[in-house]
Amino acid sequence: MNTFQRLSATLLAAGALLAIAAAPRPALADVSISIGVNAWNEPPPPFPAYSQPMIPGPGYIWTPGYWAVNHQGYYWVPGAWVLPPFVGALWTPGYWAYAGNAYRWHPGYWGRQVGYYGGINYGFGYIGTGYHGGYWKRDRFYYNREVNNINVTRITNVYSRKVVVKHDDHRRVSYHGGKGGIQRGPTKHEIAVQREHDRRQAAREAERRRDAAHERQGRQQQEQRQRQEAQHRQQEQRQRQEAQRQQQEQRQRQEAQRQQQGQRQREAQHRQQEQRQRQEAQHRQQEQRQRQEAQRQQQQQQQQQARQRQQAEQRQQQVRQQQARQQQDMRRQQAQRETTRADRGSGGGRPGGGDHGGRGGRDR
Repeated sequence: MNTFQRLSATLLAAGALLAIAAAPRPALADVSISIGVNAWNEPPPPFPAYSQPMIPGPGYIWTPGYWAVNHQGYYWVPGAWVLPPFVGALWTPGYWAYAGNAYRWHPGYWGRQVGYYGGINYGFGYIGTGYHGGYWKRDRFYYNREVNNINVTRITNVYSRKVVVKHDDHRRVSYHGGKGGIQRGPTKHEIAVQREHDRRQAAREAERRRDAAHERQGRQQQEQRQRQEAQHRQQEQRQRQEAQRQQQEQRQRQEAQRQQQGQRQREAQHRQQEQRQRQEAQHRQQEQRQRQEAQRQQQQQQQQQARQRQQAEQRQQQVRQQQARQQQDMRRQQAQRETTRADRGSGGGRPGGGDHGGRGGRDR
């Protein structure tokens, strides 16, 4: 805030305190005390679009929302249903107006008639002049259903009257005068009402502003809590993501280990298979060698048997030859004997032949 704003805020606050100290004390519900910043070098924002809440009960009068200001800037004070401080009281809304190179706040007030509120269209019956949301009839207030959110089953003192806004401002301008502001000035009747009315605000209005300021502070605290919660959620999310990443890395490591273990197992199985194959090959080679050895031994045995048979056959043949030689010798010997006898027999004509003949006869 610049020097002009701080000076304006200080002078206005001091003036408000002096006025309150000098004025007689009214009833609590009939007075609104506004102490704080009520001048700013920028215009208030346009009115926000909002809905009127349901009336809480009979006798309440709608007081529209408005922009208030503190050392941080403008903040919105929501509208509210308020019990009037006395029978026949009507609310004149406060308004912002450009004057003296600044925008100054003119507070609202309760009175018998509605005064000037800058020609600003607050809606809900406050169309820039007067109040078209209801009227007093003796000690009861009657509500216009066209501009108020009324539950007719609970409140029966109602009527319907169409409210026509001659100069409806769709820009929702929230201030009087200055650049772009409402330019309609007060009528004679509004000037008279403004002179007569008690300019002291009701205590409820000050409470509303304080509550709005507290609400804004509460909103800021809530936003701070929300930011902290968001940061906490983000931190938790990062932690979850980090945990998920670590779990994923762990799963990947485990999967890599399983794959390596599987590879080692397959390699071991392959080695075992190769070893079995080598053993089987060695066993087959050994069996083949054994078969070959058996065949060799069998061949040797067969050869030995063949040699034995051949030797036996040779021996038999030798025996047969020997026997044949013996028989031949015997036959030669017999032939020789026969020859000898024959020679002896043919010698009978020679001397001594008779004897031979006689022996021959005896031999026969």
